[in-house]
Amino acid sequence: MSGGLTTGMSRSNRGRYDRGGEFPNGAMTGAKSTPEREEAASAATTHDADLHLMTDQGVTLRKMREANRYAVFMLPPGVGTVQIMSRTVRPVGMPGACGDECRPRGVLVRHIKLFEGTVARHIVMHLAQKAPAGWHENFYAPRPEPCRWTDGQALLHLGPRHPGMLGVLCLEVLAGGPYGVAPAGSTAADHPCLNPEAAGKPVQQ
Repeated sequence: MSGGLTTGMSRSNRGRYDRGGEFPNGAMTGAKSTPEREEAASAATTHDADLHLMTDQGVTLRKMREANRYAVFMLPPGVGTVQIMSRTVRPVGMPGACGDECRPRGVLVRHIKLFEGTVARHIVMHLAQKAPAGWHENFYAPRPEPCRWTDGQALLHLGPRHPGMLGVLCLEVLAGGPYGVAPAGSTAADHPCLNPEAAGKPVQQ
């Protein structure tokens, strides 16, 4: 890993996610906002995407750290394919939402880099003209350069790996959330609308 990237990624930005958000229920129903309503709305959403990787063997890989918009993961030797897993939000009611815009959104990803020893490689399969499984078909138009939303369970082929060597995968995440969170004491099964697509549905490889 080059010195500049190493230095940039070593400054951890843990805690940059601010918990909050607001459900539009009051505005939709005409109900007046109250401190109790605002507290309940804040407790029911989060900007934490719970971003992690799942290997093709079903092993969960958690982030080592976050820095400069990059989520950094350690990859064991021999892992050639992962799924980028996260919470999702469905942009229901957004002006002009249709087609891809109605699908659940996980995180917005731009650059993906894989480091093995002193070798760095850019991965661009998620920016192909035909989107891979788990990625939105269209590019995110408001951004000046190509990037794509995941749907909470996005396939990523890593390409040839160096035998027996650990890898470091860096995902540049530009946006995500706010995500719905099930109230304390409940389960995802009690609130399937919080993650309607990703729960229990394997991505076709």
